[in-house]
Amino acid sequence: MADEKKTERKNLTITHVEEIKKVGEKQIPKLPFKAKDGDTELVYFTFRSSLFDAIKVGQTINADVETSTRVWDGQTYTDRRVVQVYIDGQPIGGKGQQGYRGRSPEELEQTARTMSLSYAKDLAVADKIPVGEITKQADVFYAWVKKTEVKVPESKVEKETIDFSEEKPPETRATTVKGSGTVTKVQNVAELKGLMAKHKVGTREAYEILSIGSFMELIDLDEAWAKIKEAKNID
Repeated sequence: MADEKKTERKNLTITHVEEIKKVGEKQIPKLPFKAKDGDTELVYFTFRSSLFDAIKVGQTINADVETSTRVWDGQTYTDRRVVQVYIDGQPIGGKGQQGYRGRSPEELEQTARTMSLSYAKDLAVADKIPVGEITKQADVFYAWVKKTEVKVPESKVEKETIDFSEEKPPETRATTVKGSGTVTKVQNVAELKGLMAKHKVGTREAYEILSIGSFMELIDLDEAWAKIKEAKNID
């Protein structure tokens, strides 16, 4: 009897999570768990490490479950494999169920550092910090992105203070510089999205125009908006 497979979207309430196991010759991580689909409690598993954090006891997940049956030694067995989990309708384990590796930790790290350096350069161009302080300020922004508590470096030429309140991201918080008033950066992702909304440019459409997968990848927001305007013939 050949294996039979089908994939369905289910809401699963996690009741028990086992330890991660290494299986096969390649020692692939496997996370087995029990969950209720309605009133029925069954055993599930996933090989996708990007989904492990979403599988916690007490959580209800919206997931794609691949169910297959196999016969071994005269007995029929059923495997229930979770291949994708969704939050607010969006997949958290990459684009699609198979063949998409997602962005590696190294790529995410590089994006955070590039973004942080860009913010610091913007401050220097606006004469808010000395050029020699760019790398130090970039480290401050990077630490904020990584949710690390930091001490703002002091310049030998002039002192600066930055509001690190949790509710405001670095691109929108105010920077106060000795001898000047408070200046708020206006070239930020929120402003870009506002312009897009005003001119009815969808997020996915912008991604295609800019050849990106996330606004976090952008370094020069003015240049990005210029490309969108050109592509959409916006005055």
